[in-house]
Amino acid sequence: MRGKKWLTSLTVLLLSMILVLGLATTCYASDAVPPFPDFYKIGWTTVNFFILFALLYKYGYNPILRMLDQRSETIESSLKHAEDLRVEVEQMRKEAQTNLAESRKEAQEIVARATKMAEEAKDDIVAKAQQEAKNEKDKALAEIRAEREQAVTELRDTAATLAIMAAEKVLGRAIEEEDHKGMVQDFVKEAGDFLC
Repeated sequence: MRGKKWLTSLTVLLLSMILVLGLATTCYASDAVPPFPDFYKIGWTTVNFFILFALLYKYGYNPILRMLDQRSETIESSLKHAEDLRVEVEQMRKEAQTNLAESRKEAQEIVARATKMAEEAKDDIVAKAQQEAKNEKDKALAEIRAEREQAVTELRDTAATLAIMAAEKVLGRAIEEEDHKGMVQDFVKEAGDFLC
């Protein structure tokens, strides 16, 4: 719209200049300035002006106006496209920032979960190791007690056997099975507390 008004004003100005220049040329063409204007020349100059105006309007004004309209539309569509692109880029930037924030949050959650799992695994391993150590200790203590009991029993039997052998030598005769058992039991009762 503004382009049409501007073009119309420019056209009127150009045609006015042509009319004035035509009149001035006519006056200079004659040697002297006539006291009365020559209406014949003014009439033909006016007719020429309107013919030139019609030709310019038909062949110059409309094509120039179309070209200006096309140029205006191109500029407007370019500006609209640029604005659309700017909005799209801004939206993509916001989405990228949102995605980045979500990714950072997920990464922190993964690290937190991995740390928690590592702590739980460490605690589990330590607990299992402590339980195994306790089991091994208990097993070793049980074996030591069993070995001690067996050693004490063997020691008592050996001491009883030695005592009977010494008694046989002292008495000089063989001891009967019943006497042997009774002496062993008496010896174990009396000497058992000293051997342990």
